[in-house]
Amino acid sequence: MKTLTDEKVKKVNSPSLNKYTTIYQNIEQGTINQIEAFGLPFEDRNNHKELAQQMEDLKANGATFRNNGKSVLSNQKISSACEACQKGSGSYTSFVSLKCHRDCYFCFNKNQDNYQFYLQNQKNVNQELQSLFDQNIQLTHLALTGGEPLLHPDETISFFQQAKKLFPEAHTRLYTAGDLLTERVLHGLNEAGLEEIRFSIKLEDTEKKRNHILGKIAMAKSYIPNVLVEMPVIPGTDEEMKQLLLDLEALEIFGINLLEFCFPLENAKAFREKRLQLKNPPYDVYYNFWYAGGLAVAESEKLCLELVQYALEKKLKLGVHYCSLENKFTGQIYQQNHDQKIDETYHFSAVDYYFKTAKVFGPDKRKVVKVLERKGFPYLPNADYDYVQFPIKAIPQLKEKEITIVISSNVVEMESGQQTIREVHLDLTTPAEFSLENM
Repeated sequence: MKTLTDEKVKKVNSPSLNKYTTIYQNIEQGTINQIEAFGLPFEDRNNHKELAQQMEDLKANGATFRNNGKSVLSNQKISSACEACQKGSGSYTSFVSLKCHRDCYFCFNKNQDNYQFYLQNQKNVNQELQSLFDQNIQLTHLALTGGEPLLHPDETISFFQQAKKLFPEAHTRLYTAGDLLTERVLHGLNEAGLEEIRFSIKLEDTEKKRNHILGKIAMAKSYIPNVLVEMPVIPGTDEEMKQLLLDLEALEIFGINLLEFCFPLENAKAFREKRLQLKNPPYDVYYNFWYAGGLAVAESEKLCLELVQYALEKKLKLGVHYCSLENKFTGQIYQQNHDQKIDETYHFSAVDYYFKTAKVFGPDKRKVVKVLERKGFPYLPNADYDYVQFPIKAIPQLKEKEITIVISSNVVEMESGQQTIREVHLDLTTPAEFSLENM
């Protein structure tokens, strides 16, 4: 299929189709104009062939691809919490406060709701857990993040004690920079049944400080079953990251999550000084995503994939997992769509969790309606935009027709208790190109 940004389909033969696709091209351009106002430039449009080749090379070397290619593994070692994140079902993450002793230029905490309030105030996270239990909400994964949770060590330990009491089967994890970790805290976390701890390592730290964190990671192995590192991958840190993978392999920890590096919509000067640019295009689908991480930085994905390849070449036992920004979005789309009932012209995609439907415009409508009526497929005419909408499973019945089909991706939203279907993305295809397996 072709996206609307492909030169070949920027102008199409049907005036009504061209008018319709122009709406989305204008939305994309308007979004890009708004993003540019943040003060960080876009890279030249991505060389998709280069990324595609990286993906093919990884597949040939035995990498594991998850979540429609948004998540890539060097081997089968992945936290069950990462697997659950794909759909977001049964997962709950909280924080005591957003206070942190670090001041990373790329931190996106300021994008979170009530940031200023939670710099000065704390949540009652145990009360949150009790409320979830009282509502009979079924949880499989529980986490505590920040800020820095270990600025509140007693509250952190108490959270996991409460989690073990109320949700004994739930997988629990803690996020920390690691600086403040002590054996006393680790002992308390062990007693509370903590199953996973994720450290962040800052390559801008001195070597001495990084080695100090590696020492904390080694110490944690004696107390916590699964020890991981999770960190954004900054372009230009190739050699430092490769050495870090070797250092972590030597420590025999569970794995590392390589996050696509993001611009948090502020502090553009610091990014410009490092000659960083934004990934172009910024999104696969232009939508209001909840994840507060910001916008992907150019070249981070390329380096992440190189590191997964490096892990394969070195045969590292360490689990090396690339988690793209797009990988962070799928849980939201799944949660909004998966249990919704809408009309029969829509198909819930098990691939990307959008509701899909097909549309044909102008003169093509008559050709398609004849087939749909003969084969018994439902369809909906739209006079305003001169199209007919029908189920994508009917497309194989049109294989003899030379027509352009729009594949429409949709999200269900609830507004004042009313269900609204929002169209968020268009792809163009033909009956000959179309594959139901990819839907």
